[in-house]
Amino acid sequence: MVETDRHLRADAERNRRKLLEAAALEFRENGLDVCVADIAERAGVGRGTVFRHFPSKEHLITAVVVERMHEAAERGRARLEGPDPDGALFSFLEETVGGRHLDRALVDAVGDTFLGNPEIRGALAEVVLALDALLRRAQEQGTIRRDIGALDVLMMTKGVCHATGPLRQLDPDIANRQFDLVRSALSAPSSGEPLRGRPLTLEDMEHAFAAAAGPAQAAPA
Repeated sequence: MVETDRHLRADAERNRRKLLEAAALEFRENGLDVCVADIAERAGVGRGTVFRHFPSKEHLITAVVVERMHEAAERGRARLEGPDPDGALFSFLEETVGGRHLDRALVDAVGDTFLGNPEIRGALAEVVLALDALLRRAQEQGTIRRDIGALDVLMMTKGVCHATGPLRQLDPDIANRQFDLVRSALSAPSSGEPLRGRPLTLEDMEHAFAAAAGPAQAAPA
């Protein structure tokens, strides 16, 4: 009986892992609007198996996005040990939200609908902190302008991803070109006016979300 239970748990965990991997690929390629049937087919399981592990599609999205964000944050932290701060920053950006392997799940999740989920916001905070550390390291060597913050960079790269997504089939290099422009914009200026305003922070993001959600949905203090 114990051995049977162990096999059942192992099978269940394998199916859960297959679902997460299939969903991650579907979300990466097609965004978060894909249907559960496509995910189940890609994982090689029935729809019932999906809902045994995840009560709703939103639960599946949360599990995938949080896992992907944790992985992205780990990649960012690992790059802090590299010898090239500038290269570490931009390779992290391209690998995480751009380049040839655009992770649309991460891009789509940084939006009003999914940021209503505190688990996703917490995972995003990890990514922002890793990005902030990479950015500060590059700023310290003088190659990146000092009047920007991690959320400035995140908003720019998210904009590139949304703008270039429909055009990638026409020109696979379109995202690379736009990321070159992002890199140029972030580089320390030899002259010119400073940016207006101030860099946003995670606290600003939380305040903005609470204000948009209203008193009924705002998280308790």
